[in-house]
Amino acid sequence: IIDSSILDIFPLMPSTGAWPFTMIRIDRNELSGLEMDKPLFAPFQLLVLKRTDFNGKDLIDYATKSKEYQTILPPFRFDFLENYSSMSGNEKELQEWADKTTSLAIGLVINTALLKGIQFSPIGTDLSALDLRMGLDQKNLRAYQLFDAYQIDPSFLV
Repeated sequence: IIDSSILDIFPLMPSTGAWPFTMIRIDRNELSGLEMDKPLFAPFQLLVLKRTDFNGKDLIDYATKSKEYQTILPPFRFDFLENYSSMSGNEKELQEWADKTTSLAIGLVINTALLKGIQFSPIGTDLSALDLRMGLDQKNLRAYQLFDAYQIDPSFLV
């Protein structure tokens, strides 16, 4: 269900272009020995990762493949892309945008999972230790948020 919930967000995201994050299902055994703020419940967890190599070129790819870009008349597309281009030159602004986009994706995956009877709950842990353990630096990634999964009765959504 974790994998299918991740796949379910693809058509819901505002763009099919490059994303500043990725999400993976991780086996609880890969987390053994890490301090957690609460015990893990499920055999698998959802790990949200931020791309450390996301740059201006990726941002423009995101913009040109966005649903919004497709609705803009061609003569006005340059101005739309200029807004993204100026953001790519400001590291703080780019990181704020990346965090907001990642948060949007997290919200979407949480909602799609709820419809399948799974609730994701954030787990506090030393994410830098997880980065080290999984060798995420070499993959241009860093752990952003870990979620445990709980089965629920989705009938409460009706």
